[in-house]
Amino acid sequence: MNGHPSNRDEDLVFVALCDRFLSTTNVHRTMTRQELQQATGLDAEVLEEALKGLRGPDAHDDSCIAFEGDRVMLGPVWRAKCRALPRDPAPR
Repeated sequence: MNGHPSNRDEDLVFVALCDRFLSTTNVHRTMTRQELQQATGLDAEVLEEALKGLRGPDAHDDSCIAFEGDRVMLGPVWRAKCRALPRDPAPR
């Protein structure tokens, strides 16, 4: 897994969580599974498989994503990767 999304579904989860993490308009830097479904367009089963894959083979790897109650958030590796992304300037 090495901190990089390994497939399209995991990439969609990363983008959604990164957008939320960097947002200045949202109160939470985390997302519920329902919010992730809406943001990614993935159905519940596919989303759960992507989340499982991101937690590693033992389902306890928090480096990419972590859970805070029923909310999903970026883990430390993905937070660093998210912060390092170039920012798109706002459209004028």
